[in-house]
Amino acid sequence: MRGPIAAGPRRYCGHMDLTLLLLSIASVVTTIIAVVLLVVVLRRLGRHRRELSALQAAAASRTSAPEEPSDDGEDAHAPGRLRRIAVVLNPSKFEGTDDFRRRISEVVERVEGAEVEYYETTIDDPGRGQTEQAVADGADLVMAAGGDGTVRMVASVLAGTDTRMGIIPSGTGNLLARNVDIPLEDPAAAMVAALTGKDHQVDVGWLRYGDSPATAQSAPKQIFLVIAGFGADAEMIGYTDPRMKKRIGWVAYVFGGVRTILGRSVDVVVELPDRTRHAHKARTVLLGNVGKLPGGFVLMPDATIDNGRLEVVVAGWRGAAGFSQVATQVINPKLVPKVGPKLSTMERYLTTGIRVTTAKAQPVQLDGDTDIEATHLIATVDPGVLRLRVPESTEPSKH
Repeated sequence: MRGPIAAGPRRYCGHMDLTLLLLSIASVVTTIIAVVLLVVVLRRLGRHRRELSALQAAAASRTSAPEEPSDDGEDAHAPGRLRRIAVVLNPSKFEGTDDFRRRISEVVERVEGAEVEYYETTIDDPGRGQTEQAVADGADLVMAAGGDGTVRMVASVLAGTDTRMGIIPSGTGNLLARNVDIPLEDPAAAMVAALTGKDHQVDVGWLRYGDSPATAQSAPKQIFLVIAGFGADAEMIGYTDPRMKKRIGWVAYVFGGVRTILGRSVDVVVELPDRTRHAHKARTVLLGNVGKLPGGFVLMPDATIDNGRLEVVVAGWRGAAGFSQVATQVINPKLVPKVGPKLSTMERYLTTGIRVTTAKAQPVQLDGDTDIEATHLIATVDPGVLRLRVPESTEPSKH
């Protein structure tokens, strides 16, 4: 009699565990989707108003005071005015490139009166070669028109130079643009923001990786401007359906992320510049140059684009319940579980550099680009080396 009676509760507990798992996943997904839909509706309502306001402000700034004619009559050469603008354009991110070019050229002509040249990216060259050519052609502002990958490629050439960089976002995440308040859904408004904005010297992160300390040390540096990641976040990006991203935007990452919730944590060692080493059980290690995510979530409150530091988050969890604890801390860092089992860990570091080691190879991503695995990462930050055009009202150090 005892055998069957004892087996019953175990089966019942198993069903309860599965039910709690499914309810936890559904709760997280439903909450995120609701927030996303609200944000999308509000942004669409304000899109045309932003462009009109920006154009009116630009016109007002040009006419608020009488201009003194120069001896040669060429106001275009006045200090601070742009003469040649290059647009590095990823054609796969825009439905009609001819219409895009026409709109951008009209804005530049009306607001700045500068020349505009377009350089389209290709599969073989996603932006580096085009940016190098634009600089060689004398561009004093290079606009990255595309997603975070295009932004990375343009920045990798312009970092350490005096050439200004601007962004016309048209990707899934558009994370750098979000963090510096560049208009997301209207290319013309983003172009106006660059023309009428201000230069800000911002930091860039560099990542090297490999399957041993030696290969990572000798590997070429790869740039990241937003977040590089190691583990579950890279898995999430890899699992996300590209067709779904085109249809519903960054919400697609939520569905890709569901598959990563139940993965196992691995042994991770992080080493800081002072040579101290710290062991963790982790599902993901995030290296943040900025910290704001889509939907207004702030994952890394101390990751600002001009503080000369990276914020590092090392997070581990057990099952859906553990993941929900991590998600709760992301939404409100003060909400640390005080009752019940602690099924998650989250450690943060603010540092100029870090080495990350794990015995088992993990997928790696840089600003959403992922196609590699590694066991060793070396990350550093290069303070203030990129001259980024941001809207006049933006205060990057507060993002």
